[in-house]
Amino acid sequence: MKDRKIKIALICTKGGHFEQLTNLSDFYNRYDHFWITNRNNQTVSMLMNEKKYFVSLAHFKKPWTYLFQLPLFTKVFVKEKPTHILSTGSGRTAFVPFILAKILRIKFVYIDTFSRVHGYSKLGTFLLKIGHQIYCQWDDHENQNAVYIGPVFKKVNHCHKDTNSDYIFVTVGTREEDFSRLIKAAEKLKEEGTIKGKVIVQAGTTKYTSDHLEIFDFCAPEKIDELIMNAKYVVTQESAGIGTICLKHQTKFIVMPRDYKYGELPTKSDMNEDLHFKLEEMGYTKVVNDFSELQSGIRQIDDLKTGFDFNNEIAISTLTQVIEDSS
Repeated sequence: MKDRKIKIALICTKGGHFEQLTNLSDFYNRYDHFWITNRNNQTVSMLMNEKKYFVSLAHFKKPWTYLFQLPLFTKVFVKEKPTHILSTGSGRTAFVPFILAKILRIKFVYIDTFSRVHGYSKLGTFLLKIGHQIYCQWDDHENQNAVYIGPVFKKVNHCHKDTNSDYIFVTVGTREEDFSRLIKAAEKLKEEGTIKGKVIVQAGTTKYTSDHLEIFDFCAPEKIDELIMNAKYVVTQESAGIGTICLKHQTKFIVMPRDYKYGELPTKSDMNEDLHFKLEEMGYTKVVNDFSELQSGIRQIDDLKTGFDFNNEIAISTLTQVIEDSS
């Protein structure tokens, strides 16, 4: 039975932040709740049967864009009257709700991203500086306001992979900036024979055509999940969302981070994540920066480990106690 005295606003940015929050469904489905996120194929598809509101993305480099979000958040909060806000970030969507939560005295519960192993996201760092408690997915013994709750991702008990599939999946994500450098590298490796079999590319907003690659822009998240699960291996940008899907489905993967100097990021501080380096240290991926490193990584793909263990029981029990104690 849902506790009708508690109403949770689930607020996050599309992409990996959204992926992480959906993995807590065993927690938030106990309560009355609604979503505020950004519109794309992923969020529209997965929230088809949920109460949701879509807001435009803001950016700290353009502070006036946060003001554009204010009318929608105010209208929704007045209408829905949430008792709690649960967010996995980023600040591009969750900063204005935090300010409103302070004004309206709504409990704001923030989980910092899985993609930051050492240090915190911009919003997480800001919250800690003002003395606000946050919850983190990697242990930090040095900050008392950063409470460790372990990964928020659900454990996958059964993985029905198609052992007959013979393709490589390359994905550049949903960012607006061009990442043709990765696609060109995959095309060249296919031409020279380093990559065997078919190459399927999710190019997003990157415009690229090739006789050697099967390219599409976007598709439903269920299709992305299926492509990752059955791929021989995946080559991706530094995406916590894609990386964790690979880990859950025991699909080996290589990470090529975007680089600001090539115009693949709007600012140097964007995508300042270190999860891929931690996973490389643990043996679950290989981080490459250019064509030659990608070539070497593919030739050593069999050396990568699979079987990363996800378990969100600590996260769910902690969040349940936080919500119940503050209701």
